[in-house]
Amino acid sequence: MPVRIVVGVTGHRTLPPDPALARTVDSVLDEIELRAAGEGRAPVGLTALSPLAEGADRLVAERILARPAGELNVILPMDEAEYEADFTDSASRAEFRSLLARARTVHQLPCTSNRKEAYAAAGRFVVDFCDILIAVWDGRPEEGPGGTAEIVRYAREKRRALAWIDPGDAGRFKIEDPGGSIIS
Repeated sequence: MPVRIVVGVTGHRTLPPDPALARTVDSVLDEIELRAAGEGRAPVGLTALSPLAEGADRLVAERILARPAGELNVILPMDEAEYEADFTDSASRAEFRSLLARARTVHQLPCTSNRKEAYAAAGRFVVDFCDILIAVWDGRPEEGPGGTAEIVRYAREKRRALAWIDPGDAGRFKIEDPGGSIIS
């Protein structure tokens, strides 16, 4: 039975249309599997933990689901219909529903009156329940609650393993594992 590694995701909703970005995500996933398996350990299966927002959330979920033992767990920051109102168009809503239908589990956070706090809570949930966080992020400071920079900072405070992909330099990534939690 494979060891399951939960891969959380945070990142930008708008990504450059660069096929190298998907290849870089695949390289990060390969590296996670390689480091987690180590010598003589059981094979590794990856589970994406994602809110399935547009952009990075969906890209990482899709790349994990493309793997033989890939699974998806979804965390919704609010009611599904309300959440879909934030998506750009009907194609995006259809993509969301298609991925949601492939999820092994779906967890909806309690309702809040503040949308930004709902997104921040979903990001913290992802960090709290993942083994490693993939951040597709340009490195810029946060622009408000629940943004990628805030979630990356939270992951670092929690000493969570982190793989950082800069979408502007999609061929490169950096993995930090301060606690040696899964990839040492």
